[in-house]
Amino acid sequence: MKNLKTIFNFEFSEMTKKKSIIVSTAIISGALFLATFIPRFLPTDSGIDPGQTYFSFENTYILSEDTNLYLDLEAVFSGFEGVTIRNGKEDVEILLEDENIDRVFVVKSDTEYEVFTKSQTTPTYQEIYEGVYYEYLVTKRLDELGVDVGAVQDAQDIVFNGTHTFLGKDAFQGLFFAFAMLFALYMLILIYGQTVATSVAREKDNRTMELLITSTKPKALIIGKVLAVGLMGLIQLASLILALVIGYLINKSTYPDIIHYFLQTSVQLDVIVVYLVFTVLGYLLYLFIFAALGSLVSKVEDVASAVTPVTFLFVAAYMVASFGMNAPDATIVKVSSYIPFISLFTTPIRYMMTNVPVFELVVSILMMIVTTFIIMQLSIVIYRQGSLNYGNRMNLIKVIKSLIKKESIV
Repeated sequence: MKNLKTIFNFEFSEMTKKKSIIVSTAIISGALFLATFIPRFLPTDSGIDPGQTYFSFENTYILSEDTNLYLDLEAVFSGFEGVTIRNGKEDVEILLEDENIDRVFVVKSDTEYEVFTKSQTTPTYQEIYEGVYYEYLVTKRLDELGVDVGAVQDAQDIVFNGTHTFLGKDAFQGLFFAFAMLFALYMLILIYGQTVATSVAREKDNRTMELLITSTKPKALIIGKVLAVGLMGLIQLASLILALVIGYLINKSTYPDIIHYFLQTSVQLDVIVVYLVFTVLGYLLYLFIFAALGSLVSKVEDVASAVTPVTFLFVAAYMVASFGMNAPDATIVKVSSYIPFISLFTTPIRYMMTNVPVFELVVSILMMIVTTFIIMQLSIVIYRQGSLNYGNRMNLIKVIKSLIKKESIV
């Protein structure tokens, strides 16, 4: 235990001295903190009375040869911005040559018209025209029939007051939080997994491993290194989250209600605990895998090729988790909850977005713990044998067989 503490303190101290880690953490945290101020500079009031509807036809010409129809059109559209109404017959092509006219409505009757535009991509505004004119025609016809328009409008003024009670979990509410955590954990494991593998390979490449192995046990060496690197990664992630939280609290009043609602309904204590458990266990699992793969090679430049298989596995896990955010109850997502290499992503997502029985959650955690312990033991065996094997890459299959045969771990 004493050696483990010494190694942990040394490795963690070395990590904290790296300017690249400190500078990158400061820059990213600062950027995230500043990003939380964006809502302060976004317009929240359009200056338009919400009780009134505004339309702008933007360079629209309405033409009718029928004088009575023209009078109706003028009564309806004369108050709208960007529209010109004329009575008579004119050449549409000549009208469209004017840069201030983008479309021409040739109205033949109350319900029949033709619209001409300069190009196929020019908006016709037919929906606006029909919507506005429809209300006018309905009112006009009711007056002609002697029907009280006000009474009709009152009769149509029906407002339903229905409520929706959802007994399960709303998957949409937690979608943003799930994606953010998925991406954060994905980057965390890739970056610091590569760091562990490179560090182990470098010790083997420069023969430092030979000196270390004579003064302490491989178990303390590998666990101390993984815990130190892992803690640095978690501290970096916590720094980024803290920057976002502080920025959010400062600018809370400027955020729309929908953001507050999503945070209140998705970021619950139990969800945070589940994410924390699976993040730490899954993080350690992959760090031990990367450490083991780094022990297989004798040169630092071979690390990239050595970690390629686990990188493909990790990307596959990420893709399954991405699919799970859209279909948390899908069979493949449920099955993956029992596969430790994938469950670190999928189980928290399922727990947040749907109902997961406690039994399934406990089994998934236990399987993650057991698998992490087995991978840790395997990485220790590989590290010990790596100290005695230089020049050639080790055979992973043979190492696994030695572990199965319960070969002693020094």
